[in-house]
Amino acid sequence: MTQPLYSLNGARPALPPAKLRLPNGRWRTAPYAEADLAAAGYAPAPAKPAYDPTTERLDWQDGNWAVEPLPPRDPVYRSLTKLEAMTLFRHITGMDDAGELAMREDPAIKLLWMKWETDVPQSIRREHAVVGIFLDGLIAAGYATAEHKAAMLAAWPQEG
Repeated sequence: MTQPLYSLNGARPALPPAKLRLPNGRWRTAPYAEADLAAAGYAPAPAKPAYDPTTERLDWQDGNWAVEPLPPRDPVYRSLTKLEAMTLFRHITGMDDAGELAMREDPAIKLLWMKWETDVPQSIRREHAVVGIFLDGLIAAGYATAEHKAAMLAAWPQEG
């Protein structure tokens, strides 16, 4: 059986303390009489309402329990290989093999491609700075748009 909870002066309900000091200065130990708890400022708390802890949280507001929906969790994005990232880019932009080849041979972004091939790890996370830098470089060179970048980041696969 669950022990009843008590609120001290409107605070979040909890079990009564191991020792209770009464207004006359005397101490009591559990079990307490309801009159002793009331005299020390403890009021019985209402029963906790039913709630689903996977989607809701239980809060204490203004002397009552409140059930609130959990805030949305920040998405967790999975790592992609460079090949998967390029495949996603091609899908978003509609680029074909000829377009990718032309992009890779463009002298204006030769350094960007060299860094992609040598400096970027084989597995990259959406949050890694290189993703934004690379996409911004492709936008500056005219191979993508800001809308493509936003669509690619929005389409990045999530874990789970």
